[in-house]
Amino acid sequence: MSKGKKQGKEDPGKLTKLEKNWILYDVANSAYVLFACTLIPIFFDAISETAGLSKQQYLSYWSYAASIATVISMFVGPFFGAQADKKGQKKKVFLGTVIAGCVACAICGFSYHWLLFLCIYILGKVAFNVSLVVYDSMLGDVSEEDRLDEVSSHGYAWGYIGSCIPFVVCLAIYVLAMFELVPLKEETAISIGFILTAIWWLVVSLPLYKSYRQKHYISEEEAKIEANLFTQVGHSIKEAAK
Repeated sequence: MSKGKKQGKEDPGKLTKLEKNWILYDVANSAYVLFACTLIPIFFDAISETAGLSKQQYLSYWSYAASIATVISMFVGPFFGAQADKKGQKKKVFLGTVIAGCVACAICGFSYHWLLFLCIYILGKVAFNVSLVVYDSMLGDVSEEDRLDEVSSHGYAWGYIGSCIPFVVCLAIYVLAMFELVPLKEETAISIGFILTAIWWLVVSLPLYKSYRQKHYISEEEAKIEANLFTQVGHSIKEAAK
C-alpha cells in the first residue's frame, strides 16, 4: 500500500500530495475561465470595432464562436477520452490538451484580426474543454473511491479562489492602462493578460502532470478489440448508462 493511501486511511480529512496536485489543476484552468468571461470579450469588442463591425455583429460572432467551440468539444471529447483510457496515454493526452490550450490563449493576445482571433479562440476553448474531460477521469487514479466527492469539492472551491490571483493582476494592468497610469494601450494590456493567464495555466498544471500515474486503463487485449474509437465511445456510453 502506498504512503498516500496510508495517510488517507489514518486521517480521512487530510488531502494527500497527489490529491492537492489534482486540485491545483482546477486552480490553473479556472484562471482561463475567469479571464474568458471578463476581459476576452472586451478585447474582441475592441478589435471588432476597429474592423468596422457593428455591436450586433460583434455579439453574434462572439456567440457563434462560443457555440461552435461547444459543439466541437461535444464530438471530439469522447474520442480523446477513449484514447486516454489506453495504458500510458492519459498523461500524454492531458499534457497535449493543456499545451494546446495555453498556446492558443497566448496567441489570441496577438491576433488583432477578428476572424483570426475567433478561430484561435475556438481551438483554445476546445483544448480547454477536452483537458477537463481527461482531468476529471484522473480523479479515480488520484484518490480513493470514498473520497472522490470530497476531493472534487475541494477542487471546485479552490479553483474559484485560486483563479482570482492571476485575474487580479491582469485586471490591474488593464485598469492602469485604461486610466493612462501606465504607457500601454488597453488592447496591449489585455494582450499581456493573455500571456500571464497562459503561463499561469501551464505552470500550475505541472505538479499534477509530474506526480500523476495512471492506474486504471483498458488492457492491451481490449485495446486491440476496441481499436475503433467509435466502439470505445459506444462502450463508454453503455457503462455510463449503468
